Amino acid sequence: MNPVTVRTKVWLEANGQFVIGEGALVLFEGVERDGSLTSAAASIGWSYRHAWGYVRRAERILAVPLTSGVPGKGKNRGTILTPAARELMVLLTGARRRARAAADSAGSDV
Repeated sequence: MNPVTVRTKVWLEANGQFVIGEGALVLFEGVERDGSLTSAAASIGWSYRHAWGYVRRAERILAVPLTSGVPGKGKNRGTILTPAARELMVLLTGARRRARAAADSAGSDV
């Protein structure tokens, strides 16, 4: 048999509904870096509409805001993450790390 590798994919759910997955981590990291949902979406190949809908759907399910607009004109306006979004990032990052460690150790037994 050819060698096999164990893979994982981790996401968060609330009441059985998808909230965020690994794409959100990259999106949220981009918002932190760029201060812009538009720029973060473009950097991962998502349309602004898709990113906006993704975030709004998660906010509806969780009943908390994940982003906040920064008022202003031009480069002074943008988007920031709320503490709830940062908590989700920490939770999902930790879960991914644990799942990958478990997959890596399971793969060494195959």
